[in-house]
Amino acid sequence: MRLSPAGPGAGIWFNANVRAALANASVVGHATCLGRGRRSVRMVEHLLAACYGLGITDLAVDTTGSELPLGDGSAEPYVRLLRRAGVVRYNKGPDKARLDRPVLVKEGLRFIAAVPAKGLTINCLTRFSEFGPQFCSLALSPASFVNKFASARTFVQIDAAPSVLRRRHGLRFGLRRVGRFVCAERWRFRDEPCRHKALDLLGDLALLGRQLEAALFAFMPGHRLNIAFARKVERELEV
Repeated sequence: MRLSPAGPGAGIWFNANVRAALANASVVGHATCLGRGRRSVRMVEHLLAACYGLGITDLAVDTTGSELPLGDGSAEPYVRLLRRAGVVRYNKGPDKARLDRPVLVKEGLRFIAAVPAKGLTINCLTRFSEFGPQFCSLALSPASFVNKFASARTFVQIDAAPSVLRRRHGLRFGLRRVGRFVCAERWRFRDEPCRHKALDLLGDLALLGRQLEAALFAFMPGHRLNIAFARKVERELEV
């Protein structure tokens, strides 16, 4: 994967032909996918979360495969790359996405709700039987994102043995199986699974193409629910 600068207002593009936009988004497996067929790129959410957290709105991404590198399963490797390259601040970026009224999407007991507010706050609650109830809250700024959420790693529901996954993805840390899931052997945060769900939500919100100003309350979010929520927000902004 190669990351390159893009001009003011260009947006984030993959392989020059697929824009990071809700119109191009779908969920494949347990990952967010952009594009269709040979032009599709999977597992874009961690890079997009890094961009959103750092305030990056314009970027060209070129890939040689159909899936972005997993890294350590968090957004931290992308944050390091982007900060090392340096970020250019333009005098004017995309307008803020400001809500005039609350927005709610539900899927059974799971939901994401948003109310108008200044800035973006994500309050996330998860309740996996393997990990117990977990809650985290993020008042978004580059510093809070980098220090508290960027390094939260994913956990996966998969039948492959932890040792197989470790070799397949070249991971440099141990994995363990907890019930249905495989996760890091040693967590970076006591509520790392919950923080990663908030991280994924942030990456999917990046598909709006601009910073959302709202207070979000999410219970058991996931990519399908995240994208449904972002699409409803997009429709509200068009009214």
